[in-house]
Amino acid sequence: MGSALSCEVTACSVPVFRYALERWAPDTFQIRILHDQPLTDAQISLIAPLPDATSTSDGPTNISVETIDINNLPDESLLSFWKQEGDQSAPTMMVSYPIGHFNQKPFWTAELNEQNIQRITDSPARREIARRLLKGESAVWVLLESGQIAKDQLAYNRLTERLEHLSEHLELPALDPVDVEDGLISIDEEELSIAFSTLRISKDDPDESFFIQMLLGTESDLTTFNEPMAFPIFGRGRALYALIGEGIAPDVIDEACVFLTGACSCEVKEQNPGVDLLMSVDWDHLVTRQFEIDRELPPLTGFVTLEAPATNSFHPESPQVHVSEVPYPEAETSLDPSQDSPSVLLTTAIACAIIGVAVLLSGFYFLRRNQS
Repeated sequence: MGSALSCEVTACSVPVFRYALERWAPDTFQIRILHDQPLTDAQISLIAPLPDATSTSDGPTNISVETIDINNLPDESLLSFWKQEGDQSAPTMMVSYPIGHFNQKPFWTAELNEQNIQRITDSPARREIARRLLKGESAVWVLLESGQIAKDQLAYNRLTERLEHLSEHLELPALDPVDVEDGLISIDEEELSIAFSTLRISKDDPDESFFIQMLLGTESDLTTFNEPMAFPIFGRGRALYALIGEGIAPDVIDEACVFLTGACSCEVKEQNPGVDLLMSVDWDHLVTRQFEIDRELPPLTGFVTLEAPATNSFHPESPQVHVSEVPYPEAETSLDPSQDSPSVLLTTAIACAIIGVAVLLSGFYFLRRNQS
């Protein structure tokens, strides 16, 4: 009863996908680095560039980083997990979902090295998803293939055909002027549109191994299925829920898309369906910044010490993502006087006029003194 009332009180006319993009900050994933010997300088240098949500007030991260000496580890369950899953010959990274997720055990374990850090923080698929969402798409539907060619193609055809139909026939809610005045949306109503796209990922793609494991952990039983799965991802990298096998059907796709494009009935993120994903994107900066988003995003972390993967293994029918070090576009400045704004020219003219008057008055003053 209380939850329903609170949702009604905080309802607004902004579509869910847009409200989530502008206002729902992603929950923080926990990275624990366990070691039984002091970390070397080289290992410390690997960890140093990791953005840490607990030590910075802003920046492109929903990661919390903690190094733990297992000789002083009070958490017996984590110690036991490390002994079972970790490589005790080297420091081990363990990644856990944000607090509040049903599974608080680490869902991904790997040796501390440059390649594994890169897998955690960045991948071609996540970068492409972020680019499309920032461009204004309502949701990116990730199709995680099962490896069964016929089933995967059938699921892809069903999904793309239905999404194309919905993109043409769904309608957005009319924005309430009060919501606009209250700043609940930062763009004009004319800039809002409904758009869905798909992105196919092979379950054997090494560049996406961490991302795939993270998706499969968003619900408790997904790892038990050997079927294609479709995940609608929206907002700032939030997976709504998984559609599995025959469940990738028109009525279920419709239900998800109607929710995402409908008015935000509850502004409180935690009272809406979905699970946040680890996507190291500076959403606050990029959502409000106006620039050509069609150009490729830089690596999600912005690391200068880690190299992006050179290749990816997206399905041939999917848009290919070429990873490159592209800096965030900076504001352009013009050195051509002809490009100066009217306000600058006006200010210059006024200054010149003032100087001219001062010169005339000075001449008049000295002339009077000479005459006297």
